[in-house]
Amino acid sequence: MNQEFAENIKNHIREYLPVDYQDAKITLEKVTKGNDRILTGLIIRKDDETAAPSIYLEHYEEQFGKGRPMDDIMKEIAQIKVENSLELPIDVKGLQDYETARPLLAIRLCDPEKNQEYLKDKPHTACGELAATYRIQIMEDSSGTASAVVTNDMLNLWGITPEQLHHDTVSAENARNPVCLYTMDDVMSEIMLSVKPENLFEQTEPLESEMIPMYILTNQNKVNGAGVLARDGVLDKIGELLGSDFYVLPSSTHEVILVPDNGNMQTKELENMVKEVNATQVLPEDLLSDKVQYYDRAAKTLGRKQEKGLLERLSENKAKIQEKEAKEPKERHKTRQEPSL
Repeated sequence: MNQEFAENIKNHIREYLPVDYQDAKITLEKVTKGNDRILTGLIIRKDDETAAPSIYLEHYEEQFGKGRPMDDIMKEIAQIKVENSLELPIDVKGLQDYETARPLLAIRLCDPEKNQEYLKDKPHTACGELAATYRIQIMEDSSGTASAVVTNDMLNLWGITPEQLHHDTVSAENARNPVCLYTMDDVMSEIMLSVKPENLFEQTEPLESEMIPMYILTNQNKVNGAGVLARDGVLDKIGELLGSDFYVLPSSTHEVILVPDNGNMQTKELENMVKEVNATQVLPEDLLSDKVQYYDRAAKTLGRKQEKGLLERLSENKAKIQEKEAKEPKERHKTRQEPSL
C-alpha cells in the first residue's frame, strides 16, 4: 500500500461525509489478516459509536491505478461508512466478561503455514494440517457481520485455558450454528433453482452412493463453515454415513468438499485440482489451503494420506502378477511328448 495514497484519503474523506461526522476520529491502521495479508484499514468513528468497521484501501488503490477518479473513490468510501455504521446488539466492552462472550464464540480455520504471523498472538488448535482460530460473532444478519478475533491477551483477561476456549466454542457453535452436509448436486440446485438442499448430516442410516459422490460440509449460516471440521464427533459421523474413509478438499474458509475413498484417487491429483481452483476462483480473504487431507475411520485421524510412490506401486503390481502366475496350472509349462511309432 502506497502510504501517500492512504494519507490522502484520511486527510480529505471528511469533506465527503455528512455534517454529523465533522468531529469524527479518522485513523489508519495496519492489520494482519488471514493468510498473513497486511492490509491498511481506514477507521471513521463518531464519539457515540462503540465500534466502527475498517474500510480496507488496497482495492481502491488498485482501482485508482487503473484510472478511476479519486473523487469517485472518496464518495464510495463515505457512502460505505454511512450505510454501515454499526449498531451492535451488545456493548463491546461487555465482551471483557467471558460469560457474555462465551455464547457468541465461533471457529475459523486457516493454514498455519500461510498464517505464521497471524497466529503469533492468537490461541489456536490443530485440526489435522490446519489450525482452528476463535472469534466472537458480535453480529450476523442480512446487513452483514461483525466479529472480533480472540487473542492471547483476551484469553488471559478471561482467565481460561486454550482447551476450555475450544470446548466452549464447539458447544456454542453446536447450539447456534448446526453442521450441514449436502450433496454437490443439491448445492448446485440451490444456486440455480433456489431449491433448499437436504441436510444429510441429520440422517442416521448410511447414504446411498452416487456415481461420483462429492459432498459439501459447512454450517447452517455458510460463514466460516469449514470450521465444523474441528467440532467433536463430526468426522466420525460422516465416516459412518459414507461408509468409508474420505478425502477433505479445502474449498474455502466457508466450506470443504468431501470425496469418499474409492481406491482410484491420489492426493497429488486432488491437490492439483484444488490449487487451480484456489488460484482462479477463490478470493484471497476466503482462501483456506492447498492441502488435501484424509480421514482414516479406523485410526480416527485427519491428516495427510501416506501414499505409495510409483516405483513401490509398480513393484507391488509385479509381485501380484508373479503370485498369480505361480498359482496357475503347471501343465502349460510341461514339455510336450511326441507319440512313439
